[in-house]
Amino acid sequence: MLLSSSCTDDVGMATTTFDPTTSSSSGDNSTTMSSTTLTTSDASTSSTGGSDSSTGGTVADSSSSEGEVGGALCGDGVISGSEECDCGGVSCTAEELGNKSCTDIDDPTIPGTITGGTLSCNPASCRYDTSQCTYCGDRIVNGNETCEPEVDIEQTCMDLGAGAAGPVSCDASCQVDTSLCTDCAVSFEFEIATCPDGFTSQILDPGAAASTWACGEPTVYALGPGVASPGTFGTNLSGPYNANEISALVSPEIDFSDCMDDGIVMTLRHWHNFEGGASNADGGIVQASEDGVTWTTIEPVDGDLYDDVVVTSTYSPVNGALGFSGSQDDNQWSTSNFDLTQFAGTSTLQLRFVFGSNATTQQGGWYIDYVHLLGSGSG
Repeated sequence: MLLSSSCTDDVGMATTTFDPTTSSSSGDNSTTMSSTTLTTSDASTSSTGGSDSSTGGTVADSSSSEGEVGGALCGDGVISGSEECDCGGVSCTAEELGNKSCTDIDDPTIPGTITGGTLSCNPASCRYDTSQCTYCGDRIVNGNETCEPEVDIEQTCMDLGAGAAGPVSCDASCQVDTSLCTDCAVSFEFEIATCPDGFTSQILDPGAAASTWACGEPTVYALGPGVASPGTFGTNLSGPYNANEISALVSPEIDFSDCMDDGIVMTLRHWHNFEGGASNADGGIVQASEDGVTWTTIEPVDGDLYDDVVVTSTYSPVNGALGFSGSQDDNQWSTSNFDLTQFAGTSTLQLRFVFGSNATTQQGGWYIDYVHLLGSGSG
């Protein structure tokens, strides 16, 4: 018998439909269902996600949604989860940046202290973007910087109201450092317009030859001083010094009564051309005094130093002393630094540059370009 009817059963809200066109009959009148379609109308039993009515729990998707960072949605303008920032629009507000600026960020990839610039937010990761931040060491004075380590600082201690003199430097955070500026400073520049600047010359032994110390422009021995420093104090600016000379260039009194720095350095810029040889015959020394009567020989602590062979000039105090001598002659200006800390607080400090020669072979002499006395900046 041909079965032409369809049978519909409602079982647990599930609908099963039998299609007679796909059925067949056999001799034993048995019926075979060749296709069965099961549809679910109740969302509580969906197999594609959502709530499981049997447990009341949530079936989580194994992959995060696009733009999702640590459980937060990157780009919604709200900082949440593991986000550092979250800018919903094209530009970031202070709130969307967590009220942070470039100088609040520590970025180990930047090779210096961050000093300013514009902080932004990476829209894909909601992490800080420091690509527009400036840093100390980029050779451009910007942000909150007042200097750069490799850029010359044009202001002096006096310009900055930090003292009369001293070195102005740039620290590691690109801020001008005036800690070495000091009011303990005296400078003697022997330019032609200012000669003699209170300096005088003396003969230290009545039997010696006349003093050849003079201030002006050297005309003969330009090989050493050169033309860059036309003003100088020297022994005979147009020829050799005298034989058997023992003379001194003496400074005026220097008032250091208010100078109690931990270190006072005198820098002497000079050039010398003496008779040397085996006897190291001619040379010069530097002395200091607080009363103009008792003089103490002081030695340079660095720079151009005294020779380690004594000078054999005719008269003391140069004869038999270590000093600048012919074996150290150099055809260029050099500097010698002396420690004058022991004279801090004196009001009558004087310096003198003593030159001595013997009876044989006279050379160019001793030329002094400037004398600077400077405290350490710490008292």
